[in-house]
Amino acid sequence: MPFLVVEEKGNTNHYQLVGTEASIGRAPDNTIMLTDEKASRHHCVLELQPDKTWVLRDLKSRNGTFLRGDHVLETPLQYGETFQIGLARLSLFSEESSAFETKNAMDAISDSVRPGAAPFALGINEALAGFAHASTEDTPKSILDSAVMFVGRLLPGVRVCIAIADGEGNARGRAFYNFISGTPTDELPPNFISLANKVLAPRAKSQVRPRSAAHPPCVYIPLKAGDRVAGVLYVERESKDSDLSETQVELLERAASLVSVLTGAAESRRNEEALESKLDSFENELEDVRNELEAKLDMQTAELTALRMEAEKRDMPRWKNDYSDIIGKSAGMQEVFRMLDKITDLPVPVLILGEPGTGKELIARALHFNSSRAKSGRFVAENCAALPDTLFESELFGYVKGAFTGADRDKQGLFGMADGGTIFLDEIGEISPSMQAKLLRVLEEGEVRPIGGKQSKKVDFRLVCATNKELSEQVRKGAFRQDLFFRINVVTIKLPPLRERKEDIAVLVDHFLKINADEAGYPDIKMDRGVLRAMLNYNWPGNVRELENEVKKMVALSDGKKIDAALLNPNLRQMAEEESLSESGASLKDVVEGVEKRKILEAIERTKGNKSRAAEMLGLSRLGLRKKMERYGLSD
Repeated sequence: MPFLVVEEKGNTNHYQLVGTEASIGRAPDNTIMLTDEKASRHHCVLELQPDKTWVLRDLKSRNGTFLRGDHVLETPLQYGETFQIGLARLSLFSEESSAFETKNAMDAISDSVRPGAAPFALGINEALAGFAHASTEDTPKSILDSAVMFVGRLLPGVRVCIAIADGEGNARGRAFYNFISGTPTDELPPNFISLANKVLAPRAKSQVRPRSAAHPPCVYIPLKAGDRVAGVLYVERESKDSDLSETQVELLERAASLVSVLTGAAESRRNEEALESKLDSFENELEDVRNELEAKLDMQTAELTALRMEAEKRDMPRWKNDYSDIIGKSAGMQEVFRMLDKITDLPVPVLILGEPGTGKELIARALHFNSSRAKSGRFVAENCAALPDTLFESELFGYVKGAFTGADRDKQGLFGMADGGTIFLDEIGEISPSMQAKLLRVLEEGEVRPIGGKQSKKVDFRLVCATNKELSEQVRKGAFRQDLFFRINVVTIKLPPLRERKEDIAVLVDHFLKINADEAGYPDIKMDRGVLRAMLNYNWPGNVRELENEVKKMVALSDGKKIDAALLNPNLRQMAEEESLSESGASLKDVVEGVEKRKILEAIERTKGNKSRAAEMLGLSRLGLRKKMERYGLSD
């Protein structure tokens, strides 16, 4: 059970605290009644909190309540702490303290004890507990505050100050205990600094000063830190009744060795805080420098990128048509563009071969929109694999009103819509033999008759087909009509899979990243270098479509700042994590240049050193190839 010890006018009374509140003052209805003239009738109250801690709250008293020399209105009160009302000193102790026989607050009996004896016995236990508590503090001020409290509890009836040398070597009070005023330095002796400075000197000894008419007895004790004096422990009696005894001075000198440990801890913590402050300042300066360098690097990178793009644009072959919607700088794609330039305005069927996701419809669109048919007709596209036989004929050829149940109006077919333009039939290898025959008739006669119609209509269209199957093999197996194959396979364009045009991957990633980042509102998003390296080495069975979806997913799942390996699909993730480690020093620029260098060497090897053929294979001019070889240090 906690209790309160009240030292007043030479007497010590002990009150067991029952309940959650104890009122203190001169009025008889208080839990604890004081006789000090400076105590108000209802001076203050102690309140027990739900977490079993105590709060001291002043009740707007006239002369105030003081804790550690500070005037307080409401503050937590720890076990072992002493607060002061006038000249009365009140100390809170826990139930573990057994130095006194406690009494119920309502039946308290005042016991007169020999001044100094009982408080000293009490002080030993509580002071040691206070010292243990002081060692757990983490700020210089709280450590020193706990240190002066430790001394004050060890020897009741004293005021305590710890002085530390300032930058000029003068002793300055840093922590105070039991001083009444808000400015404890005003209560120190006039010669405090000069006497404390003497004790700060090397090999100095304690200075004991007897009582005088102006000031009570006191002692200055050096606080040593190794071979030097780090501070001064100043202790004075509250009263001028008697001097400090030799026993008391000896006790204080022994206590000073413990206080030295605390002042050393406070000094270490103060040095740590100063170092932390310097480190924070240094880190802030480094961050400013880093940001400045990054800004300059970004600006220079942007300038170099613009110059490189301009140089590459000059070095790129001059195409007759616009292929800006098709991303590709690889030799394979340059060959596709070269073929497109030749056949764009030729009235011949075109068969586009390529794996799923290689961009076959983009090529078909380029054929149409770069041709004269873009002005006279539409581009009409249909995926044959998505049409069952029951719908194929009506979708492609159309129907007339009343042709079948539900045909309540005429409907134009896709061939009719494409009149004057281009019709693109994707997955042509998926249509059934019966539909193949009907399609062949349209191609042979150049006219289409809607379902239920009696007359055929001439249609002028350009046919572009696409498939990911080997139609010649399908013909051999009898799954695809040979005559239809000959009709559609006049000019063939074969799209290389992404694994065969890896130099395009970085460009495609950058393209899709910018599009999706802009849509998501992530203008500053970056990609981890290991992620790009893994994407460059991955085979991409789903080709460009798979790459586009992967980038879209990573942007959507990112935090808007960085794309790392954790966002990749499992097939790519392990590869990216390995690449992040192995390529931790490689920038995006280094990775792209590494791919370009490798591709140049491969082209030169395949052409047996023929620079003109190698440049053509890479989609570069001979001058452009020579510049890149010089840049990468590749000898002739």
